[in-house]
Amino acid sequence: MSLPNRWQNVIPADTHDGAVFDNLRDNLSLVPDLTGFVLLADDGLALCGYGEGWTTAGAQTIAAACSAVASLADGLSRPVDGGPVRHLNITMERSHLILTGCGDGSTLVVYTSSPESLGLAMREVVRVARAFKPQLGVGGRVAGLPV
Repeated sequence: MSLPNRWQNVIPADTHDGAVFDNLRDNLSLVPDLTGFVLLADDGLALCGYGEGWTTAGAQTIAAACSAVASLADGLSRPVDGGPVRHLNITMERSHLILTGCGDGSTLVVYTSSPESLGLAMREVVRVARAFKPQLGVGGRVAGLPV
């Protein structure tokens, strides 16, 4: 199953990473009611993003906001000795946002549109993130550049 042709890579990827990002996109097409996703580095910059009508600026805004949410969750975990945050789910009126770690220094953010299939969507997102973990780590970065 592939995503509709109207979906585009909204973040310019170098030719080396382009194939990995396309493979990630194709694997995420199995997530029920997928409306888009962003792979972000922990510094808040989007590495790639796909979604109908999304722009590079829109994907970067999503990445920055989700980076802040993930950081907040980490901050909430420390005082209760909860350990690293593994996954987050944010339920909105018309969609769900699923965040999960995806490699050293990266987070996968997925939007879905159906509350009925949230459990299946979560399971598929986690499966894909685990499968791609070795390929999607970014390690330490400064100002969006590899260190």
